[in-house]
Amino acid sequence: MRLDHEKGKNKGETLRIGWQKVDEQELIETFRRYYPLVRKLWQQFFIPDLELADWEQEARIVMVKVILSYHGASVGQFSGFLKQSLVNRILDLYRARQANKRIPAGLLAAMTDNDTETLSDYRNCRPEEITFCQASVRELVKECSYFEREVLICIHQGYSTAEAAHKMGCSKRKVQSALSRARGKLLRILMY
Repeated sequence: MRLDHEKGKNKGETLRIGWQKVDEQELIETFRRYYPLVRKLWQQFFIPDLELADWEQEARIVMVKVILSYHGASVGQFSGFLKQSLVNRILDLYRARQANKRIPAGLLAAMTDNDTETLSDYRNCRPEEITFCQASVRELVKECSYFEREVLICIHQGYSTAEAAHKMGCSKRKVQSALSRARGKLLRILMY
């Protein structure tokens, strides 16, 4: 089944949907047509460590599923269905990554009065802990780029990522990416 694009766009352009079998060349062409949407969603929904190439692969899988299951009559409906399916997939990826960060219940323990005093009074730290933290921060500053250091300074001063982006004159996504890279560097430093 072929449908002409709506709203006076190139009359010769068609989009084939409702395939019984997915033709590889037509899939490539359809993906190319909808690539701006795929890229926009990747930029709009920040997921740490989700590279664009990985998201493109996920989007191709979603597109095949949408093509095989779509039974509508217009390109506009197909576009809306595809967009919603892509948003659902990116939210699934986000939830899955957040679930991996949860600490298993068996490893949790109640805080004692001694723990709460230590957390509320930073002067209660041992000298070697303070020295280790200071050395880790110095190493982090060496490892970070100029932009990453500027982002860390803004966050340390209490700015949100949106406020830091506004202050630095860049996108929120760029600030979030720099913050994610800096966190990864700090984790590597702390593990050694």
